[in-house]
Amino acid sequence: MYIITSKTCGDKYIKIILTHDVDWPPQGPGIDHILARRDRFSEEIILKTIREGYNPYFGISDMMDLEEKYGFRSTFFFRCKYDDGTLVDTYEEILKGLVKSGWEIGVHINNANNLSTILWEKNVIENVLGAKVYGSRVHNLKIKIDDLPLLHQAGFKYDSSIIFNKYDIDVRNTGYFDVKGIVEFPITIMDAYLFTYMNVTEDKVIDCISRALNIGAKSKFITILWHDCSIKMKGGRMYSKILELLHSRDHLKVVRMIDAYKMILGGVI
Repeated sequence: MYIITSKTCGDKYIKIILTHDVDWPPQGPGIDHILARRDRFSEEIILKTIREGYNPYFGISDMMDLEEKYGFRSTFFFRCKYDDGTLVDTYEEILKGLVKSGWEIGVHINNANNLSTILWEKNVIENVLGAKVYGSRVHNLKIKIDDLPLLHQAGFKYDSSIIFNKYDIDVRNTGYFDVKGIVEFPITIMDAYLFTYMNVTEDKVIDCISRALNIGAKSKFITILWHDCSIKMKGGRMYSKILELLHSRDHLKVVRMIDAYKMILGGVI
């Protein structure tokens, strides 16, 4: 039985864990992929893509700028190898720049089926970064709760790959729980699910975030996943408004996942 705790970690704040999955290499998925989904973007962005070879899927720097505006820091999860064969080495300068400026890097695990593969992916990211990583999120969330201890065996301290309900804001997707040594932060809000399973329109995104804040008030931890590739998409471009909302609420504290983990464990890592 896995129970989400309701520890307050000694303060009154609701902790908002901001996270981003980097699903694509720096060059993006290619113009054919983008044009096949042109309804996701403004006509201005589509024209820029056609005329200049612009990649609207690359949003890391935009996210950094928006978060910097409010003094926020978040956690970025990178894949060690992308679908087109591009290796994470191409992100080396960005990875190191993120960490140098206070952001956190985690592993966006491609294959969580066996320990050796997980260890290899973790080592690849750490070697490029030149530092240890402690957090993970499995790509496409392809992992079950009973499989989480495998991540602990690989040396991860915490993970965020579980969603109990993708159709609505749900208290089960708030807080955290422990499974044999790995601390799991369920995903409370994910951009992709807002606009698919939940059918939330762009003008209702802030209402949805506000409802999540109310539902998660007792569990004290809310995890938001906003992909860097969505920040220029319709709906995804509401990320700036989300940050504005979080900054306006005195009872909220925006943290990286490593910060949340330290709060739970009393500063131990």
